[in-house]
Amino acid sequence: MAVKIASSRWRVWHRWMALIVGLQMVVWSISGAYMVFFKLPFIHGDHLVHQHDAVIQHANHVAPFNDVLKAYPEASQIQLTSQWLNHQWQPVYRISHHGMAELVDAQSLAVVELSQSDVQAIAEKMYALGEQPASRVQWLTENPPSELNPDHLPVWRVDFDDFGSTSLYFSPSTGELVTKRHTFWRGFDIMWMLHIMDYEERVDIESWLLRGFIIANFIFLMTGAVLLVYTLRKPKPTLKTTTEGSA
Repeated sequence: MAVKIASSRWRVWHRWMALIVGLQMVVWSISGAYMVFFKLPFIHGDHLVHQHDAVIQHANHVAPFNDVLKAYPEASQIQLTSQWLNHQWQPVYRISHHGMAELVDAQSLAVVELSQSDVQAIAEKMYALGEQPASRVQWLTENPPSELNPDHLPVWRVDFDDFGSTSLYFSPSTGELVTKRHTFWRGFDIMWMLHIMDYEERVDIESWLLRGFIIANFIFLMTGAVLLVYTLRKPKPTLKTTTEGSA
């Protein structure tokens, strides 16, 4: 009788644990399958853009390095490169100073101020899924979408009307690609959020909520193991046979 009562209690615990962790285990399975099925290079959007080499034209006509250094004596880095401007590659100096970077014309040393049309042209040049114009160019200074780290603000967002709803983000000072987003990345982000159970920042893989469900899942497995032991040790009913004879 005592064994039967104990077994009944363990069964109640097991059912409650199944109710608590069962749905989350399904979520873990689905989100894990999504993250395994799609490879990270695809999720990162490597297929969305061309990686152009810095083509420096008219290198003989650029301002000497010493002139750049005199104009920017506090620069921590000076790099001669090129940028797609006015529908052609133009030589520019990329100068890092005071914790920021900017472009200057490699011939006149005038600061290059990128306009909306400049950023759109750069995005369309870099876009790798065919030759199509951008559907929208947006200047973001606050309230960024959840897919963008607020540290990147201010930033230009360029959208393309394709299958993956591609969005490319560019630095307003250098025109460099900051990050890229598309539908499958956004789906991955949701699955990651559900998998680690961090519904706000989506970065904490050691949250107490996640730890609590892991402990609950462990208890669920333990109660199931105990019930299995009770089932195996349960005495099997014996079959009684009676014979009746006639005198």
